[in-house]
Parts: sequence; structure tokens; C-alpha cells
Amino acid sequence: MTITLKQIEAFLAVAHTLSFSHAAERVHLSQPALSANIRRLEEIVGTRLFDRDTRTVSLSVVGTEFMPIATGLMDGIDHGMARIRDILAGKQGRLNIAVAPSVAAGVLPDILVRYIADYPHIDLHIHDVMSNVCVDMLRSGAVDVALMPMRNDVDDLLSQLLFRDPLVVICAASHPLARRRNLEWTDIIPCKLIVRSTDSSVRQLLDAQYLLHGAVLRPAFEVEHVGTVLGLIVAGLGIGILPSSVMHTVNMNGMVCRRFSKQSTPYWTICACTPSARSSPPTVEPFVRLCLDRFASRTDVSPNKADREAL
Repeated sequence: MTITLKQIEAFLAVAHTLSFSHAAERVHLSQPALSANIRRLEEIVGTRLFDRDTRTVSLSVVGTEFMPIATGLMDGIDHGMARIRDILAGKQGRLNIAVAPSVAAGVLPDILVRYIADYPHIDLHIHDVMSNVCVDMLRSGAVDVALMPMRNDVDDLLSQLLFRDPLVVICAASHPLARRRNLEWTDIIPCKLIVRSTDSSVRQLLDAQYLLHGAVLRPAFEVEHVGTVLGLIVAGLGIGILPSSVMHTVNMNGMVCRRFSKQSTPYWTICACTPSARSSPPTVEPFVRLCLDRFASRTDVSPNKADREAL
């Protein structure tokens, strides 16, 4: 026979009240049902746990020894259930995040500061990888959520819009574009452009913009890292086009940032992606909610109402 939780609850109620009638009220049982649970528990233990007569109830010698065991069992269950509640609320557990490099450099640090402060007991792991790797990691289950540019080849993933980040032009302070405001693509296409590799989502966006304006992007230099792009710009070897959210992490000595006109501004659309074929751990929802809250409060990357409706 196996001891049940109801039997342990009944035993502790009687042990604390030394009254079958009061114990029955405490555990919401009828007195006969309570007595039956105590009787079955005593049968399993093999002896009486209470000495009782018509007027008094007291713990037997074995009952006294059984008391801390029963209390430990209930405390363990209470502790375990409290942990389960924290896990369901996203307060404990693991969270594996894949994040595209430009997102990792631009907006992720502010989000992580707030997330770690609000959820200090989460075992958090960050993977800064290209967006195609983000997709592979999501599909394989290596990560729980990915912050990455919107893609058209991920129908098996759930994508939630986080923000639309305007692209801006970076050039040396001595470059002719440094004296211009509200740039158009006709200003950009004749310039030497320094870009990242074709795996970069921004590069793919630039390729599409050039084609939209009847041109083919033939970069002056194609490199892997944003730092290399900036170094070449400072040297006067060309201009760059980057997400505006990256700018607050960049040392702009020797460079200037210029914006496109409103009608010409390209946007880098960032989403939180999760697998659609399996449930996400409870840690994901609070993280995504925090992302939405943080992006909504940042005027440098947040879309206005018209931008959201345009999506």
C-alpha cells in the first residue's frame, strides 16, 4: 500500500489540533472520512500513530517520530509547487536566446539589463549568430526564441513584430554627403558603399533597394564585421548604411550620421520568433513582453502608429 497526500494531510491536521473534529474542518473532510484516512495510514505504518480515548487525542511514540517525516514531506511538496508556480510565471528556469549581431549590439544590452533585474533566477544563454543560424537553432530546439530581422522563408515559425528600425547613412565628416540632409537613394547609388556579406539581413535589404531604384549594388568593399565597415568609412574609402539602433554603440569620431528623407527611409524590421510546432517554455513570454515594452519606450527605434499600420 502507498501513503497518499490526503493521509499525510489528515495526520498533520490531527497532530496539530489534537482533535478529530477540528482536523476534519481544517482539511475539509467529514469526520468519518478523516478517521478512515488515519486508520489506513496506521495500517500502512503498522502501528497506532495516536493514542485516543473518548476525551483526548495525543501522538503515540511512533506518531511523534512520524511527525517530522510527514512535515518534511509536506514542506517538500510545498517547495516543489512553489517552484512550479515560479516556472509557470517565467521566474525560474532556462532561456536560450538567438539574436542577430546588429540586434545584439544595438538594442539587446538595454533589454538584458532590465530582464536580469526583473528575473534574476533565470539561467540565461545568449547566442549572437546570423539570422539564418537563428532559424536553424530555433528549428532544432537549441534556442527558445530568436530576435532577428523579418524573413519570408520561415512559415514554420511564429513571428511577432517588435520594431521597425530606420536605416541611416554613415560617412566620414569630410564626405560630400556630410553636408546634406534628408538623403535620397539617388544620392547614395553613385557613392562607394561599404557593406557586410550577403548573409547580413541589412545587406539583403540594400540589394533590394538598389534593384527597386533600377541599379545593382556593387559594393566598394564587402566585409564581415560592423567594426571593419566603420574603420573603412573613417578612412574615407566609402559610406555605410546601418540600423539607427546601432549608432549609440558606435564611436562617431571622424564620422557623421545622416538620415534618409521620410519617403525614402528603408526600415529594418525586427521580430521575436518562436517555433510553431512545439510549445515555448514559460520564460519566453515575459522576455518578449519586456522587449515590446522597451521598444515602445525608445523613440529612436520604435515605429509610430503609421509605421505599424504600414506593416
